[in-house]
Amino acid sequence: MKNTLRKAFTLLLCLGFCLCFASAAWAAELETQVWPDDVIVGFEDADPPIVIDTPYKYALIELEKEFPTQLTVHTGGTVFFERGDDNAVLIRRVEPAVTKHIDAAWQCLENYDEDQDVFHFVPVLEGESLAEGVELPMITVNVLGRIQIPPLPMIPEDAFGHIPDFSYAPVPRASLPAKYNGYEEGVLPPVRNQNPYGTCWSFASIAAVEADLIHDGNADTDIDLSELHLAYFTYHDFFDEKGCNEGDSVVLNGADYLNAGGSPFNGGLSLANTLGPVSESEAPYSSAAGYAPSAAAGRTGCCQITNFYTYDLNNRASVKSAILEHGAVAGAYYSDERYYSASNNSYYYSAASFGTNHIIAIVGWDDNFSSGSFSRGTPAGDGAWLIRNSWGVNGYNYAGYFWMSYYDKSLAAAVFGYDTQVSRYDHCYAYDNALPVWYWTVGNGTAISQVFSVDAGEEIQAIGVYCETASANLSFTVSCGTAGTAAELQIGDPGYYLVPLSKPLFVPEGAAVTVSYVITGDGELHINTEGPGEYPGYAGGSSVNILFNASRGSGMRINGYIQDQDARIKLFTNDMPFTGPDLVLPDDLTAIEKEAFSGGAFTYVRLPDNAVSIGSRAFANCPNLAYIHIPPQVTGISPDAFDGLEDLTILGVETSYADTFAQEHGITFMAILDDGSTDSVIDSND
Repeated sequence: MKNTLRKAFTLLLCLGFCLCFASAAWAAELETQVWPDDVIVGFEDADPPIVIDTPYKYALIELEKEFPTQLTVHTGGTVFFERGDDNAVLIRRVEPAVTKHIDAAWQCLENYDEDQDVFHFVPVLEGESLAEGVELPMITVNVLGRIQIPPLPMIPEDAFGHIPDFSYAPVPRASLPAKYNGYEEGVLPPVRNQNPYGTCWSFASIAAVEADLIHDGNADTDIDLSELHLAYFTYHDFFDEKGCNEGDSVVLNGADYLNAGGSPFNGGLSLANTLGPVSESEAPYSSAAGYAPSAAAGRTGCCQITNFYTYDLNNRASVKSAILEHGAVAGAYYSDERYYSASNNSYYYSAASFGTNHIIAIVGWDDNFSSGSFSRGTPAGDGAWLIRNSWGVNGYNYAGYFWMSYYDKSLAAAVFGYDTQVSRYDHCYAYDNALPVWYWTVGNGTAISQVFSVDAGEEIQAIGVYCETASANLSFTVSCGTAGTAAELQIGDPGYYLVPLSKPLFVPEGAAVTVSYVITGDGELHINTEGPGEYPGYAGGSSVNILFNASRGSGMRINGYIQDQDARIKLFTNDMPFTGPDLVLPDDLTAIEKEAFSGGAFTYVRLPDNAVSIGSRAFANCPNLAYIHIPPQVTGISPDAFDGLEDLTILGVETSYADTFAQEHGITFMAILDDGSTDSVIDSND
């Protein structure tokens, strides 16, 4: 028994000695360090590392939205560690004193603007240090591809005519903010994707139209208008129900209209000519390769452009005011991705400019955007425009939204804004269907006119005119015989203006209507016409000439002398609320007897072609009578035939007895189209 106890005691003593020896050996192997509370001894989020795969290289400002904004860290306490063969610290365990959250800002270990596929980001520590041997967590970003940039053909600045001089300095809004961001304001639709075609000009034009509709409360941000429809009918003939475009044509000459390029200027001219816009569902971009609409689909749309303006980008206050007024303007620059900084989401083309190749929308600005935030060169000062691209990324990126220096050397001077109304006029009369814009220099007080053959049953509601002369005054008259109405227009920024008439002009019977204006102002005055021209479109990478042929319609008159071109004047009409005469007399009736229809309740009377006389008070005191059609065979009208009618309009043939009677008795006369009268009124060859 004693021997057994002695053996057990000896065994326990040996075991205790071994444990003490092992403990002493372990303590000798590990080092310890006690750290204060401002030293990070570990990251709870460090394992596993964060990996982000991106389909293309995000702008850093957008990429960082996917980074953690806070990290959980352990600070202070004791670190138990050993040193490796290279004397590196290998942490075995930590006994932290505090666990807390810190804000995380990240920095790229590489130059994020470098052209590579993998980037690494680590947090930036502020106010705290890192214990020896503690590794920073890392975010690995794998760039899986590159943005697919569509064809970018060079865009001649004067491809479709004379670009106006900017002599007009409009008064901007009383107070302009130092920064405005339409994207962050949430007042823009999603970015579209023009790939794989070179239709940026159409996308920028439609983006500006959509922005204007949203700005005016006429659409939500889910509006989607068709860029394809605009691109197609800008480069193709369309059916004109009024026949005003007879002889005008577009010859593609082998060019691919989807890659021909263009500008928001010719997009504006097409839209002003009521070629759209239509909804995306009517002409989806996905069907571009096989899109072949009927010519009749050209003049359709869900809304109508009323004005488009040309602004001088160098007049920043004016452009800023335009963005606040319309939501966006469309402009052009030279796109070269080497001049884009993904780190700062900025672009500055610092080389000598030799033209533009890409159209975009400008949707904001920042006066304080630092001149040091660009990758190639330093602009002359701070400030940048917010650019909206059309490469399919609805966020900050070269393909979506990015900042372009005010001093970018490739930015074109002219940018364009649009006014849009939801309703459309029923009919558009326009001889100026060819895109190229010609101009005439004229003297102060020059009169310009164009004659339109307006169909029966319409009322003239508005006129449209393109004028590149800033600060000019235009005094309009719309007349038919002695019937007419007037309007005034003060041209501010050069552009196209639709002018509603305060008093519509009814055309119960087909009539020759003259639209004329007198232009006055200081300096050189220009009037604009359509004309033939070429555009250097592209086919298979080779330049071709797209031909625009302009055939004279009724012919513009300058101070009464007819010219070969047609003025850029349009006439807009709606169908009349009534369709025709509510009193049609028998064909064999030759004489209207005394007081035959006195006091009648009809509105519109048409006398038979065989009538030759109208007796005393035949139509006196008819309270609603507005129009009476008197044929040229009538040679006798009693002076009191229309007593009590103050707003009567006589319809007839010019120089007829009815015309003479109307002039002698102070009655409004409207010259209608009649057999034998049309040629003498609107002969384009006189």
